[in-house]
Parts: sequence; C-alpha cells; structure tokens
Amino acid sequence: MLGGIKHIPPAVKRLTMPLWAGIFYTLLPKARAAVERNLEQVLGPTTVYQSKRRSFELFRNYAQMLSDTYSVHLDVPLDIDVVSIGRDNVVAAVQKQCGVLAVTGHLGMWQVSPFLAEWRGLPMFYQAMAQEPNPLVQAFEQRFRERFRIIYTTESPLSVLRLAQVLREGAVLGLQMDRYLGGQNLALPFCGKTAWFPTGPVVLARATGAPIVPSFFIVEPGTADRVRVVHYLEPAIEVEHTRDRAADVALAMAKMVKVYENFVRRYPTQWYHFYDFFAPPSPEREGDSGSPPDADGIKKTAEAVEPGPQRWRT
Repeated sequence: MLGGIKHIPPAVKRLTMPLWAGIFYTLLPKARAAVERNLEQVLGPTTVYQSKRRSFELFRNYAQMLSDTYSVHLDVPLDIDVVSIGRDNVVAAVQKQCGVLAVTGHLGMWQVSPFLAEWRGLPMFYQAMAQEPNPLVQAFEQRFRERFRIIYTTESPLSVLRLAQVLREGAVLGLQMDRYLGGQNLALPFCGKTAWFPTGPVVLARATGAPIVPSFFIVEPGTADRVRVVHYLEPAIEVEHTRDRAADVALAMAKMVKVYENFVRRYPTQWYHFYDFFAPPSPEREGDSGSPPDADGIKKTAEAVEPGPQRWRT
C-alpha cells in the first residue's frame, strides 16, 4: 500500500478514494453507524439514502486524508495549495511571549497540519499527541519525531512538564481539544446536545499564560488538478486567572468549544470521529489512573507552576 502511495500520481490516487472508502465503509459497520448518528446530530435527521450518502462522503474524505498523510511521511509532493486566513491572530498571540496553544480537533487535514502550516517568522512549532498503541505504527511515526518535534503526552507522566516548558520558551504548541481519553473533562453543549471535552489544553493555558488560538485545516473546492486547503486561525482566547479556577476553565472551555462547533457545522463530512461522540464517559474512563497527562497530568502541573494567582494573570 505504501509503495502504491509513493509511485501513483496524486490525481490518480484521488480517483481511487471512493474504492478505498467503500471497502472500509462496508467492513466497519459499527463505525459507519456511529458516523451516521454523529452527522444526524450535527445536520439533523434525513432520509436513509441521504444519511448513507453523507456518511460515505466522510469515509471518502478520511481515506484521502490518510493517503495524504502517508505521502507526506514518504516525502511525496502533494497536489495541495494552502491559504492561511487569520494568521495575524497567531502573530499577535506570539507577541505576548507566553507561548501559544494552537488547538485543533479531528477535523479536516489535522493529521498533516505540521507539514501544511505557514510558520515562517513564528517561533518553533511542537505537536503534542498521544502515543500510537500499535508498536509497528509507533515505530513508523518515531522516524518523524525529531523532524516535527512531537511530544508524546502518553509516553511519560513527566511529558506534561515538557509541554509547559516549550510554552515558557515561547513556542507554538499544537494540541487536540476534542477527544476525551480519561481524567478531567467538562460537559458542554455541542451541536444541540451535551458532549464531553478534556480540560487539559485550557488548564495548561491558564497555568502558563499562553493564549489559545483555534486552528483548523479545511479542504475547500480547488481546481481540476490542485486541492485547496484553508488554514483558519481564529482570534485568540485568553484564559482568565481569578481566584475561581473552575469558573476560569469553564468560561474558556465554552468559548473554545463554540468555535469548534461552528467549524464542525460548516464542514461536517470532514469531522472524523468513528464512535458516538455524544456518549457520556464511562465510569472506567472517569477514574482511569492511567489517563494521559493532557488531562490529570496537566492539572497537577498547573498546581506546581501556579504559586499564586498573580504570577500567571493574563
């Protein structure tokens, strides 16, 4: 498969995406049903035919995103043109000299965002991500760790200290905001229903003073031979630092999730969650002592680096 990705022209690969999407669409009925439920919540109820059509479109988009991801890893040029909208927002955030949290979700071209972003003239970029549980895939990803400065949040309980360190150094740190894996979370309204989001990014921002800049790479209509990707950089979210820590976190979380909801509603078939996104967390996940540091670990780090409310006041 990787050999095919390396040698087949991009235009030809794109023509094969319905085939690959169809295979996974057929072989993964539970994922397909979950996608259909998620899309129904975002877009509203529809006919069976339309439900299948839009879920298949999502599978096709996801197959293309995976193909582009492997192409990038193999140093194969992409037929993609990237346009940035809102770059001034991250430039202004950088000027605060507290680092910047570029938060994103499983939306659009999120997996290859370090390759597509226009970071010239900005501080060093780091990507925080969970370690791949499959050893073979992890070994593959490891080859690119130094190239893209990846910090694995599940590698060590101390990895969260590294996240705080790079922010204190003024770096831009990419973080996921939409996948709850255990530990601290907050239930918030999302697309007309309640969904649960990890509080880690906001807690880290409050602890370090780093502004949060929502960042999304969305595929939009291009030309016959080129794909157009728009990098949206939204206005920075400043996390308050009052004596009411819980209220500070809740307010910033609500702002961040609202921005995310707006993009999900605009681009629902580029929203890649193959499980019931609105299902309440299980008791096991709520109390999981092995949860990734971007939940419980960041909370502990915040307590360690916040000697008083004045030090990190924004």
